[in-house]
Formats: sequence, C-alpha cells, structure tokens
Amino acid sequence: MRRTKVRMERTVIFLHIPKTAGNTMYQIIERNCSRKAMYVFGIDGGHDDFKCLSDDRKSELRVIGGHAGFGMHRFLPGPSVYFTLFREPVERVISYYYYACRAPDTYAHNSIYANRMGLKDFIASKQDAMVDNGQTRLLAGLESGHEVGFGQCTHDMLETAKRNLREHFAVVGLTEEFDATLILLKKAFGWQKLVYVQRNVSENRPQRDEIPQATLDAIAKVNVLDAELYQYARTLFEEQVRRQGPSFAQEVRDFQIADRRLSPFIRLYWKARKVSVRTMIRKWIQPWHSLLAPV
Repeated sequence: MRRTKVRMERTVIFLHIPKTAGNTMYQIIERNCSRKAMYVFGIDGGHDDFKCLSDDRKSELRVIGGHAGFGMHRFLPGPSVYFTLFREPVERVISYYYYACRAPDTYAHNSIYANRMGLKDFIASKQDAMVDNGQTRLLAGLESGHEVGFGQCTHDMLETAKRNLREHFAVVGLTEEFDATLILLKKAFGWQKLVYVQRNVSENRPQRDEIPQATLDAIAKVNVLDAELYQYARTLFEEQVRRQGPSFAQEVRDFQIADRRLSPFIRLYWKARKVSVRTMIRKWIQPWHSLLAPV
C-alpha cells in the first residue's frame, strides 16, 4: 500500500466573513502564494468538493479561503492555522444588503427586487441568516452560516466562537484596521507583497448617518452576539499589536506611504489581467498591419 506523502508546512485557512474586505485580501494572498497552491470555496469547488480531495492534493495547498465556517482544518492531512477579519456588525450588514442589491448571483438578490425590500424590510423578512449574527455563526463552526435559523443563535455559540478565535487563529484582523492587519499577516506568515487596491466595494450605498435610526436599531437588535464578538476580536487584535512593540505603528505608516505610491501600478496590473494577452497583441499589431499591408 502506497504511503501518502504529507508536507508538514502549515496550511493557512482564511475564514472569509462576507463583506469584511475579503476580495481585497484575496488579491494580496494571490500575490504571495501560487494560485495552484490555493483553494477558494465557490471558485475551485464547494465544501464537499474540498472534503473529497485526495490527501496528496490537500497537502499541496498552502492557502484555503472562502465563505466556510470554522472547522475545515479537520479535513486536512497536515497542520494548519487560521486568520480572519471582523467588521463592526451594523456596518457589515449595511454593506451586505447593498452588495446583494447589485450582485445577481447573491443569495437574496432576486427576493430583494421582487419584493422591493428596503434595508429595514430585508432585516424584518428574516430570509437571510447571515445578517443575524453572521460572524458568530461562522466562527462557532457553522459550515455555511445558514444551518441555524434566523434568531436562533445562542450564547453558547458566542462562547464557542470566542474560544475558537483564542485557540486557533494566528491573526485576528479588523476591516477598520486593514493596513495594520496586513503587517500582522506579514509577521505571521512572511508575506511580503502587501500593496493593494480596494476591490468589490459596494457602490452608491448611503453612509451610516444617512440611514434612519430605526433601521440601524433593527440591525443592531439582531446582531447583539456579533457586537460582543466584535469587541472580543478587537481586544485580541489590540493584544497582537502590543506584542509587536513600539515600532509597529511606524511600520504601518511606512507601508501606507509605500502603498499610496505603488497602488496605481497594482491597479494597472489587475486591469491587465482582465484582458487576454491575445487581445492585447492584436490591438497593438493592428495599426502596424494596416500600414504595412500592400496597396
């Protein structure tokens, strides 16, 4: 019987909570890790597809990411470590709704338009469990977040989420402290290519102070556990920063200066990737071809 070779490098698992700057994070991951060594749920396959991969294939993966709750490490043949980003819960839900409005492939898009639901109506409809303590759901170990009905999250789930964060996450990041989170990832995983441009930003969404207070209250009411988990995550984040020492703040500022200088070139890089090489070559050659063509 052939023995499976398992590489003992840690596989990094990015637990991607929806609307926490995850798509910008993938841009950075892909520049620091070979795409062949990545598995992204929803792009490379689903949860079950991942579980059915051979141990040989799983052992080649250096980064796993996507909308999958805590627990995917159980299906890996070797050691692993997690990281994630949290976002203030009310802001996350606002962004979630407006993204669903403009993205036809999202879970709630058709229903929002068919029923002409505003943000408050969307919350009241209780049709999408990920706006009800969605961060707690994923950190507590729900695979998709929808396994527990709307309004059915418990304090036990919150405590499980806190324990998972404390025991299994190398970096607990914050969307609101994205640059500092990147420096923590650099120190934890050795990633060097950190310059980025924001991606998948919800367009034309109102600012928080433009949303009626009754709507904000409705969101907060169904995210009480997430509010407590967010504060716990912020405490862990601040502890990580303190451990880096007094030079950390200057390191973040230096990165921000470099990012402002280099991000226009990164933006061009990502735009170029959307255009096929063949199309670009044809576009360059066409003017010369017409000039050289026989009369």
